[in-house]
Order: sequence, then C-alpha cells, then structure tokens
Amino acid sequence: MLRLWLLCQFPKKMKVWKNRKYFQGFTLIELLFALAIGSIIVICLYTILNFTINAYKFTDTQDEILLNGRYAIEYIKREIRSAEKIMDINLDIFSEIVEDYGDNIGFVIMRYNPDSNSIDKYNYSTYYLKNNKIYRLAVNRAIEEYPKGASFGGHNQIAESVISIEGTGADFEAGLIDLSFILKGEQGRDINFRTRLNIRCPVVY
Repeated sequence: MLRLWLLCQFPKKMKVWKNRKYFQGFTLIELLFALAIGSIIVICLYTILNFTINAYKFTDTQDEILLNGRYAIEYIKREIRSAEKIMDINLDIFSEIVEDYGDNIGFVIMRYNPDSNSIDKYNYSTYYLKNNKIYRLAVNRAIEEYPKGASFGGHNQIAESVISIEGTGADFEAGLIDLSFILKGEQGRDINFRTRLNIRCPVVY
C-alpha cells in the first residue's frame, strides 16, 4: 500500500519540478540579446531625433536669411520709389561717406515729406556694407540743401549675413538702379537677391 502511494506521488513531484523550470530568470545570453536590441532602438530614435532637430535648425536659418534679404531689398526699394531725387554718392559733398564707407550702394536718396515739421522735411539716406551687415545712413534737413557726408549718421542695421553688395549701383544715364545682395546661407550655400528699378525722379551726378 505504501509503495502504491509513493508511486502516485512521484508524477506530481515531477510535474512541480517541470513547472519550476518555466519560472527561472533570464540567461546571460538572453539578457545581452535584449540589451543589444534595446541599444539599437535607442540609437535609431536618437538618430531620427537629431536629424529632425538639425533639419529644423537648417530650415529656420534659411528662412531667417531669406527674410533678411527680402526685407533689405524691399526697404531700399520703397525709399527709391518715394524719392524726390537720386544723387551720385561720388559728388564732392558726399566725399566723407565714400572715404569712410567704401562698400556703399553708390547713390544717395532724397525724400520730401511736406506734412512733416520743419526739421525733417527733407531726408537724405544711403546704405553701406560692414561686417556682413547692411547699415542705413541718414540725415534730415529743414530746407532743400545737400548735406555734407560727415553729417550723415544713424547707422541703423537693415540686414545681416550679407557677404557682398557687388553689382549694386545706379546707371544715371540709363535711369536704372540695380540692387544685388549676396547672403551667406548654411553649408556654404549663398543666396543672391537681385532687382532692377527704373529711376522715376530727377538725378544728380
């Protein structure tokens, strides 16, 4: 009877022993394999995230450069279109500008505002390039008199990231003004902004 009872208990113990095998922890190979897969996933996610951030920065920088170039072109175009006169910057009276700011646009814009007070009815302005930035020089007059180059001031920044304004200037005989700005983009890619305007006001040269 005892033998029979022991024989009946033996299969149960075998079943418990087999079940215990299924509840054992990971082996070293399984753990290393899981770590390798996890590392690959993390590296892939980091690469995608890094690419997305760089692409966003590149796009944002390019947009900023495009806005800079367009703003500079449109700003100067507005002044030219509203000009009362366009004058050659090489006139003797503007000699200080040429000496101090050789990389200039080549002409001076005179605008008249009859509704303004007597101090700034006449506005004279020009632009120059320095340290990859375009600056505006200006002076106001109560009467129509040509100011000396030394009286120009302000130095308001119009655009940055500009590496060249070569090609900008006025052809007074043909009545044309060319604006040409080259801005430095990302990854060595330059962006050229060009426009040509007809001079619709008197010129002095």
